[in-house]
Amino acid sequence: MNIEKKGLLFLSYGSPSSKDDLVPYMTSIRHGRVPTEAEVVNLTRRYDAIGQWSNVELQTMAERQYKTLLSLMPSMPSAIGYLHMKPSIAEAVDGLVQQGVEHIVAIVTAPFFTSLGTGAYEKQVQAAIGNHQGVTFDVIRSWWDQPSFMEYWVKAVSDCIDDTNDVFVIFSAHSIPLINSHNGDSYALALEESAREIAERCGLSNWSVAWQSAAPHGQWLGPTVEEAINQALRNGAIHIAFVPFGFVSNHVEVLYDNDVECKELVDAGGAVYMRAQMPNCNETFLQAMASAILERIHS
Repeated sequence: MNIEKKGLLFLSYGSPSSKDDLVPYMTSIRHGRVPTEAEVVNLTRRYDAIGQWSNVELQTMAERQYKTLLSLMPSMPSAIGYLHMKPSIAEAVDGLVQQGVEHIVAIVTAPFFTSLGTGAYEKQVQAAIGNHQGVTFDVIRSWWDQPSFMEYWVKAVSDCIDDTNDVFVIFSAHSIPLINSHNGDSYALALEESAREIAERCGLSNWSVAWQSAAPHGQWLGPTVEEAINQALRNGAIHIAFVPFGFVSNHVEVLYDNDVECKELVDAGGAVYMRAQMPNCNETFLQAMASAILERIHS
């Protein structure tokens, strides 16, 4: 196919800009189930704590990442779509087709694939493209193995720990439910492989991989970050550094789950909490996405 007929679809989770967004946002996340008042209050409290309603950077993070990504690539038709906010993935697909795109290359901001997470984006893309005869698509399921992904995190971890002694490093990512549908994902294996390479290149001797931000019901992949913190404290760690490398930016699961809840546990245990800087709009990091996209477009 002529490359001029190809277009880029940038996919992100979505983030509420105001408290009015919360109920529809949470309803979408819960597959149509309207949240209870207690659930809304709990999430509102978490967003209040990180300053979500006044921080434009948090509200527009994905859009700014998208614009930075485009600056690293040749000009081509492109669109951004959100899983749980507007513009929706279907609206973004419609927009690309209107630009004359016949083949869509889609990429999710999440660098590691899991059928229950990033797979949900792929299903929505497939459903949306079903409305357009003759249009095809290709999804980049993961891009953590791009060299600049590793380059960013090696520097971020090195900068975080610097010359600190007696530091235990916890690499973390979003947990997933322990159900049969994710057995073939290799999600945990990919994360562990990536963490091991970062640890080796940073010369770390004390580190582990742990899982965070699980829902309060059901069985989820572990060990949890809380368990990892307790183990580090039992081993006498003086400094505990978090590397939430399963995520790509500052948002509630980093700024609250890590910087508030995990920090409280570390502080209570008498250790010092540290955290590597998130990539956000860092060009080195986003080059990993750009490289994966260009490889797919020219394949």
